[in-house]
Amino acid sequence: MRYDILLNKKIRNDLKDLAEKMQVRETRPLLKPEDRNNISRALAFFRHTTGYRDFTVAGIDGTGDYPAIAYEDSFVYFTLAQGTIYRTDPLCGLREEGPEPDPVTGFALIPEDENDRRNMLLDAFEDLAGISIDEAIQRSDYKKLKQNQTGDTPSISFLRNQLLCPHASDSSNLGIQFRSTGELSAALRILQGEITVKYLLTDGTMSLPFVSRKGISLFFEHLKRLCCVAAREKGTGFFTLSKSHGIPSADLVEEIASEKAGLTPKEKAEHWYLRFPEKGLDKWSLPLSEGRMIPPAGAISYLVRFHGNNTPLYRLDMDRDFWEEHIRGRTPEETVKRETEVFEDLDYTAHEQRCYGYPYPIKAAHDRASLTEGERTALRRQIIDAAAAAGMKRSLFRDVSIMTGHK
Repeated sequence: MRYDILLNKKIRNDLKDLAEKMQVRETRPLLKPEDRNNISRALAFFRHTTGYRDFTVAGIDGTGDYPAIAYEDSFVYFTLAQGTIYRTDPLCGLREEGPEPDPVTGFALIPEDENDRRNMLLDAFEDLAGISIDEAIQRSDYKKLKQNQTGDTPSISFLRNQLLCPHASDSSNLGIQFRSTGELSAALRILQGEITVKYLLTDGTMSLPFVSRKGISLFFEHLKRLCCVAAREKGTGFFTLSKSHGIPSADLVEEIASEKAGLTPKEKAEHWYLRFPEKGLDKWSLPLSEGRMIPPAGAISYLVRFHGNNTPLYRLDMDRDFWEEHIRGRTPEETVKRETEVFEDLDYTAHEQRCYGYPYPIKAAHDRASLTEGERTALRRQIIDAAAAAGMKRSLFRDVSIMTGHK
């Protein structure tokens, strides 16, 4: 972009209008004293945990090239997801458990023809997941959650036929679906593997975008809830950790945490968590989360701050059935004790200097799944070389972004 456009009069006026709109949304009524008291009572602290704790933890992350290249009216998508497994170690903190899980990889050729597109997209999902669409839908508890939300009792075949399949050129939509499917497939492989982990962590949330919509769904929604089912069978805590908590004015919660810790408002309290209240479970509400699906259907959500003022305030989601079975106690005090143990364990994994304040197994998986621009370029060349060796014309392949100078 040319920098002189930033000096354009219309741009300056538009920025002024934008700032006014932002201010209107920012100047909301503050929390009532009753709300602040409820938050303070529900907010709990945990220790800065550096002492050795014996458990095994896995991390998942994924990436891809969406699309890698185009061929006539078709697009080639590439997905890569990686899992890592670590055992806590009294000398080095975390020690990687071998052998390293095989990466989940997949190429998908998605044409624009409607019938072929749907069939080839579903085939690509099955290849990534390692199980059939029908099996994933059947074994998942997504059907039950959808029934609770909509009142419908859809069959497996109906849900399969109503899976959303975007156009081949809808790269942003397909990218989300392929990446999510790849990451959840890597998680499912670990859950079905020989090593039983206490925690399985992945970047993101437990949100199910279409669970409240009749009929339609995304394949990765079923796969996400299948991971929850498989994790419960192993007694594993399958948690998602997001750097975006999804609520406005979270700094108000930070202030309350600082007050409860006996700090000044300018000092940030560390090592605390707050569970989002839920109807039917809690007698108080959090005005900051009103109008938002937090916690998501079938999940329990927390705000959590580990150590380090330079790290964000995270949102952690976990399967509600797992929470009911393993975290919720017979008394509020017992529940807090179990929650505190979880967050102290996670804090123990967040002392790697390269990602201080963030569980290292996810960072390690991210580093191994990342693709450099050079690797992406080499991958595209390999696709073309393999196709040419099979008798296809090189001239029919194109990287549109390069051809039009958009890179």
